[in-house]
Amino acid sequence: MALKIYNTLTRELKDFIPFHGKKVNMYVCGPTVYDHCHLGHARSYVSFDVIRRYLSYRGYDVNYISNITDVDDKVINRARESGEDPLELSRKFTDSFIEDMETLAVLSPDTRPKVTEHINEIISTIETLVQKGAAYVTHKGNVYYDLTRSEEKIGVLSHQTAEGLLEGSGSRVDVEDDKRYQLDFVLWKVSPEDEIGWDSPWGRGRPGWHIECSVMSAKYGSEQLDIHGGGMDLIFPHHEAEIHQSESCTGKHPFSKYWMHNGFLTIDKEKMSKSLGNFFTIKEVLGKFPAGTIRFFIVYTHYRSTIDFSEDALEEAGRARKRLLNSISNVEHALDSAPEDDNDAGLDELIDTTRDEFMTAMDDDFNTREAIGSMFVFGRKVNSIISSENPGREALRRVLDFFAEIDGVLGIFTEKESPSESDDTGLSDEEINGMIELREKARAEKDWAKADAIRDELKEKGIIIEDGKEGVRWRRE
Repeated sequence: MALKIYNTLTRELKDFIPFHGKKVNMYVCGPTVYDHCHLGHARSYVSFDVIRRYLSYRGYDVNYISNITDVDDKVINRARESGEDPLELSRKFTDSFIEDMETLAVLSPDTRPKVTEHINEIISTIETLVQKGAAYVTHKGNVYYDLTRSEEKIGVLSHQTAEGLLEGSGSRVDVEDDKRYQLDFVLWKVSPEDEIGWDSPWGRGRPGWHIECSVMSAKYGSEQLDIHGGGMDLIFPHHEAEIHQSESCTGKHPFSKYWMHNGFLTIDKEKMSKSLGNFFTIKEVLGKFPAGTIRFFIVYTHYRSTIDFSEDALEEAGRARKRLLNSISNVEHALDSAPEDDNDAGLDELIDTTRDEFMTAMDDDFNTREAIGSMFVFGRKVNSIISSENPGREALRRVLDFFAEIDGVLGIFTEKESPSESDDTGLSDEEINGMIELREKARAEKDWAKADAIRDELKEKGIIIEDGKEGVRWRRE
């Protein structure tokens, strides 16, 4: 089955065919680092991390770029409020962001460029746009992209008319009195003497928000990207601005072959955002829930769907993830007493079938919900085979290898918490084994009431005891 991707630009699900065979240039817009990142950011970067991982799994050579916006109005305003140097503040929150991503098992980009390290390239690109007549310089020293002269249709990515964008843009479009047209967007803005800035042909200033991504994606990726991604809130004006300025600068169309956007993370059906004040930082949520639970919570929803956040939803995600971790734990325990023979008990066929189901789901626009569903079925069948068929050691090792293979794509089994930390039982393996020893002692002494009481206590905590010819086995329910 061919890998199919939903393209925001065409609103169609199409076969994924990169520009250059198996080489994939993939750019995902990074954060503006003026505060600790919230769970909405985690939703975006975990989602695209899985997409990147799966592309690599499918044999593509992925060049993954994600930038850092370390100078911006938000950075400057926050620095003014706190009395900090803007670049020191953005460095601090860049470190915080990277720490959060590492905790959530998000792989580092191949390149993580910063705006402040690419001022010369940005100025050069703006000069090209001015020379081509695609941008104009105002009497104030600001430089704007001229949408009225753009060959690309306004609203091409957002699928709106110019009138609709003007009516609904609100705070998404800066209102300036030196613009020729309200939807024109800034490429270079004048900096007051008391703000950070750089010398340019148009005076001291700094880049607008949109131009940085066109410059850095071309430098580290290609003038024509295979995939450009980000949250749905970036479709307009940010990503649409990138299309206009990039294609005007290079003369190449399309700027990106596939546009991918993840859905929002909401609280009580309202988009989580700092501007609305209804957000939880990643660090706050990590203080209450394990990183693996948070990542599973995100991955267990299709990347284009909305996720509504609540602690109840995270707790349910933790319980669901635990069922998969328990299947892995059961295989690991079974290995201790498994026979050294070639009996696979049907496990090899089950692995092959599940792999096909997993890939079929992921090939359908990265449908992680269905893909994880196939792993739940796999885990239940593995548990049943272990209990009844006594498979050989090598077959069990292949099961563990398959879980690791899938984890390389989803990243939901890594950093597995110890049972004492994560399970509702509150019991570690050692504590469970100790209780079983007490039960065996009670049985040897024919204290059946005590033995039954221990068994019932374990069962209440989700631990199933199985007495067999080769001794006692246990598993987490």
